[in-house]
Amino acid sequence: MSLFKKIMIPVMAGVFCVSAAAATSFTDDGKIQSYSRPYVEMLISEGGIKGYTDNTFRPQGTVTRAEFLSMCYNSFYKNMSDTTAEEEYNRIVEENGFDKVWNGAANDMLVNSFKIGLSKQYIGDEWNKPITRAEAAHILYSSIMKLSSENTVYKADTSIINDWNIVSQNEYADDISALFSWGIVQGDDKGNFNPDNTLTREDSAILICKALKPEFREVKTVNNDAFNTVVKGERGVKSIKNFVKTAFEPVGKVMYIYGGGWNEADDGAGVEALTLGLSQSWIDFTAKQDSSYNYSDYDYEVNKSVIHDGLDCSGFVGWAIYNVMNDGRGYVTNSYKMDDMLAEMGFGTITKRGNITDYKAGDIMASGCDDCKHVFICLGQCEDGSILLLHSSPPGVQLTGTYTPNGNKNSQAVQLASEYMKKYYPDWYSKFPDSSRNESYLSHYDQFRWSVLSDDEGYGSMTPEEILEDIFTGN
Repeated sequence: MSLFKKIMIPVMAGVFCVSAAAATSFTDDGKIQSYSRPYVEMLISEGGIKGYTDNTFRPQGTVTRAEFLSMCYNSFYKNMSDTTAEEEYNRIVEENGFDKVWNGAANDMLVNSFKIGLSKQYIGDEWNKPITRAEAAHILYSSIMKLSSENTVYKADTSIINDWNIVSQNEYADDISALFSWGIVQGDDKGNFNPDNTLTREDSAILICKALKPEFREVKTVNNDAFNTVVKGERGVKSIKNFVKTAFEPVGKVMYIYGGGWNEADDGAGVEALTLGLSQSWIDFTAKQDSSYNYSDYDYEVNKSVIHDGLDCSGFVGWAIYNVMNDGRGYVTNSYKMDDMLAEMGFGTITKRGNITDYKAGDIMASGCDDCKHVFICLGQCEDGSILLLHSSPPGVQLTGTYTPNGNKNSQAVQLASEYMKKYYPDWYSKFPDSSRNESYLSHYDQFRWSVLSDDEGYGSMTPEEILEDIFTGN
């Protein structure tokens, strides 16, 4: 009896030598999508994937963990043989239950993958479960890192992963980020990776071919002005200036929807408030509205779907914070709890109403008064005591100014807000010209002030006029 078991050992394969891809002739050939056909044909010609014994390919069929590992194994590895002691081979099979995978037909592949640590190891029937997109990313990333001579340096850019808030919580987040940065994956039509979704056979072929052939890749780019925003912030830049710039993005483009920015369970941030940049649903809804818009016609308690069409006050502030922090966490809570939530996170401190001595750009003002229940972002205080602010308040996200403390409606802040809304947001201003709020905004609100956002630009000492000038005409 032989003392050794012969199995296949991989070598580094930096070049994917492509022969002419043979046309497929499966009985369900017509079900292969046109966009995936070249990749399917190429991977078949190279032996990375095969059809079934009944001559079907099942392109939309779900792929198991073992099947995807086998595709990567057969695609990346060249047929170099070596030996493994039969005793060790049998031990690995028995301890991991590999004989339960394809009735033992996958043993050589699984043992070899186990020995080189190609992927997270599963036991027995666990290999037969459908693979998630995140798990596939891990196996593909491991194949590239362990078995390719390609330069594997990459710079993570989470802004190109639109559902990073979900991806970041996954154990394979770094692997997914690498595949995005290399241009192997780009996400769906909304830029979402959907890490928990399963993978089809034809999508597997696309991923593996792009991993093998760099010329097939395309690094996703973000349209920095997809909605022609007047002012644009930067994702993940933790500064007062960037917080203010980011908060300006939805101004004049998003309607006020009570519950907008919340999830449908009404207990935290919804998908739009966990989105980097503006949402198409906001833009589409706003385009349909005129000066007669009345938010009470869109009651989320009657129709939950309207929460996707706009933002309420806490949804707006939560969205702005999410885009600045870019850390995957949601920041939507009740308006009157916003300051407490941020303080409990260690982001800053609270000054209670009555003890406020000044107003600075970036301050978040929250009120729990029965006649307020509102939250807004301050842009500083004018000489006459009025303050300039950004908020989502009927009819939508806008720049407004308060009256003076003694009730003068034509305050410096109101004049500034009107001037800038008219100049930079003329379509909005023509429909909704009122850029003022009453003096209750000066007395009914507690003040949260940031400690984790830098202020190298000196916004804390600037007047509202100086801040607006810098935001709209500076760098």
